[in-house]
Amino acid sequence: KTYVDYTIGPSYDLHRSMGILRTTITGLRLDEDMSFSRFFSGRILWDEGMASNAYKWTKANQGGLMVGLVGADHVKFEGGITGRFQRMAKDQQLDSISVILNPTLTDTRPSASMSEMRNSAASEWGKDELTLQLRYLKKGVPVGSPESRESSNTGGVLALADYIVISNS
Repeated sequence: KTYVDYTIGPSYDLHRSMGILRTTITGLRLDEDMSFSRFFSGRILWDEGMASNAYKWTKANQGGLMVGLVGADHVKFEGGITGRFQRMAKDQQLDSISVILNPTLTDTRPSASMSEMRNSAASEWGKDELTLQLRYLKKGVPVGSPESRESSNTGGVLALADYIVISNS
């Protein structure tokens, strides 16, 4: 539910506002906007297909490195490609890491999980430009539990940085 509410729903709204819900991925023109259920089904199928192909490649190329360049909505909150790949690879020795480049505030935390008040880390920018935060749970909410994924159990969000640099050296 979190992935649907915080990722697929807003993506559907954005696609609708851009007027592109009348064309399918295959190029088929529709007479009216695609329904949310069809958009949702297409997104899930697309994510499952990308994860499945990545998994098949990593199995066939053991020791290889798979890099996927995909839109942020396909990796947010482990509901897209990353979570699906991890599900497929749960019994394997395969790692899966997501990095969102230049994320916005909405890319790194569920809506309504943080107050709209500015803090010292965000005072120079608007609320949608704080890019990296650490979400923490309310006291008593077990990490990894179903309750931990509910936005109502967010204790807050700690602003960490504006950019991420990753290096193997």
